[in-house]
Amino acid sequence: MIKTRKSFCRMCQAFCGYDVTIEGGTITRLKGDPTDPQSKGYACFKGLKHLDLYSSDRRLLGPLRQRNGAFISDSSEMLLNEAGTRLAAIIREHGPESVGFFIGTQALFNTTAPPMIGGFAAALGTPRVFTTMTIDQSAKWIGEFRLGRWGAGPQPFDTSDVWMFIGSNPVNSMVAGGGANQFAFTQGIVRLKLAKARGMKIIVIDPRKTETASFADIHLQLRPGTDAFLAAALLHTIISEGWHDATFCADYANGLKALQRAVSHFSAETVEPIVNVPAKQIRTAARTFAEEARSGMAGTGTGPNMARHSNLAEHLYQAINVICGRFPRAGEAVNGHTILRPRAEVTADVILDKREWETGPASLRKGLGRIKGTMMSAELAHEILDPGNRRMRALVCVGGNPAVALPNQALAEKALSALDLLVVIDPVMSATAKLADYIFPPRLHFERADSTQYLEGMFQYPFAHATMPMVEPPTGSDVVEDWYVLLRLAEKVGVKIPFGSKFLSDTAGVTTLGLLRLLAENSAVSFDAILDHEGAIKPDIPPAYIGDRQSNTRFELLPSDVNDELQRAGSQYQRQPSANDFLLIVHRNKDLMNSSGSQLSATIKKHGSNKAFLHPDDMEQLGIEPGMEIELKNSVGSVRCPAAIDPALKRGIVSVSHGWSGNRLNPFEATNALVDDEREIETINAMPVMTGIRVSISQSDPTKTPAKPTP
Repeated sequence: MIKTRKSFCRMCQAFCGYDVTIEGGTITRLKGDPTDPQSKGYACFKGLKHLDLYSSDRRLLGPLRQRNGAFISDSSEMLLNEAGTRLAAIIREHGPESVGFFIGTQALFNTTAPPMIGGFAAALGTPRVFTTMTIDQSAKWIGEFRLGRWGAGPQPFDTSDVWMFIGSNPVNSMVAGGGANQFAFTQGIVRLKLAKARGMKIIVIDPRKTETASFADIHLQLRPGTDAFLAAALLHTIISEGWHDATFCADYANGLKALQRAVSHFSAETVEPIVNVPAKQIRTAARTFAEEARSGMAGTGTGPNMARHSNLAEHLYQAINVICGRFPRAGEAVNGHTILRPRAEVTADVILDKREWETGPASLRKGLGRIKGTMMSAELAHEILDPGNRRMRALVCVGGNPAVALPNQALAEKALSALDLLVVIDPVMSATAKLADYIFPPRLHFERADSTQYLEGMFQYPFAHATMPMVEPPTGSDVVEDWYVLLRLAEKVGVKIPFGSKFLSDTAGVTTLGLLRLLAENSAVSFDAILDHEGAIKPDIPPAYIGDRQSNTRFELLPSDVNDELQRAGSQYQRQPSANDFLLIVHRNKDLMNSSGSQLSATIKKHGSNKAFLHPDDMEQLGIEPGMEIELKNSVGSVRCPAAIDPALKRGIVSVSHGWSGNRLNPFEATNALVDDEREIETINAMPVMTGIRVSISQSDPTKTPAKPTP
């Protein structure tokens, strides 16, 4: 019997709707759901080809334990009891702080996983929770804490006059930014075409002419790693020309005059040779954004957040929104709604959160604090390798691959191998799973119930989807839910996990559906009503409006530490690369979600392996042909990739995808093998420079095996 049901993808935050064709208990086809209110039939390669994993020989169908370098299968109950017993012993001997949790990207698209992990950590009393957010975008959080955030959220994209995409390629990533906020950007090409048709001006700041930049009215193709200087020049131009919103600044911002003085040394003409963008083009971008438009925001992607001076650049870009007053005001309709959460009242207020990193638990090596309850991922390896008694000895990794995501891949592998216990929840033998003591493969997307609740703030209009499992796991398999692994470990350790309004002490009577209902208690729209609806809903609910101002809080345009960073940056800009000295930037591959998908047969067939893209003139000068294997090298390590042509790049730049987990003989195919996590780091979050890295390029020697970098 053939039937078609509606569900949604969970490869990324876009949550595209699918028509799922099922035959004999097996999914035979995925197709974009044309009735889905946000994706409208769109579905990308990585989502559609995820179906290959269900029958792939790369999929793990049962848990494994590692002994003496070999993996041995056993029942999930046996290995959960065993892993839990070992975890309990570590806690008894070394205390709860000896345990850490890593929340990977894929865990964020599984609504029950993050609150279960956070609850487990809280129940233990360990501060060691790490997320992928502090790998590539923690500057957004720091900017938000230092500058302040708008209580009513960002302006909506679909009704704005202008938008500035900075180091962001939403056509591929399907996520865009407005200030510190991010929102789903499904159907990116269609959405940009519609926006331009109604008159929106698109400004893109990116070293590469990306797929998004091809729609730009203005493309500032800056030198990698110089975002802070360009942002300062934009601020200088806007303020000096009087294009800022003086009334909003007077009402809601501190430090406008101090900011004006601080950026006075960064005129468009002064920064032109630094950023490699004509001063006239910088001024045009400033005028288009601030003087010719009345609505629309600047938003960053991973580009400036992974580059040099990332915290400063993020603050300055967010400050552009503030001085231009680009926020919804009191009396306007709320942009977006909570559907699977209680309806929240919002007001026209600046929210100043406490700088969490200045107090509370700190990392062992650098004394770094936490951001939003999480420690800095760049310090994870050092928390393990610290010689003292307080080092981290056990790690539970859910839906992530830190072996290829953390800076300095060799050090990351050394640290993960040094753990007394590494438990990994992953459907494939990833680079991290290969180092694990226990691997618990989970149910895949269409084998579990789920909802869009955890990331529903990513949508700029009312939207929700809840789904039942479409199929069961393969006959004879022994796969379990992520939450089940965590709750069973907690049970062995003897703690109760706070989850929603309850405390869970064991798995008796607990189901995924029950957990989803628990999270959706008091939701604006009934969970069961959403679940019973065939496909996603865009509920017709009464509009909510932004309330009047309730406090006198104000944005802080130039805190003292930001001013110090700006002054230091002014004397530390990098020289231009020499003839065989290139700047490595991150290439966004739309067919992958970080490391997820690189091991799928369809991905390997399409891409072969991670490619190094170069301008054709650079390839000719180096004597390199497309497909030829080249070596990228610096003082930290080296990476081998086949060369490929990208005429959209400027000369002197090489573009390579990050997070590639490697499917060839070369184990170091991820760009983090080149990341210096000791000298090239930010002060607050230890965020290393992960794009705009200086490397040399040469033809690789096929007779030599790639050397493993020294940690």
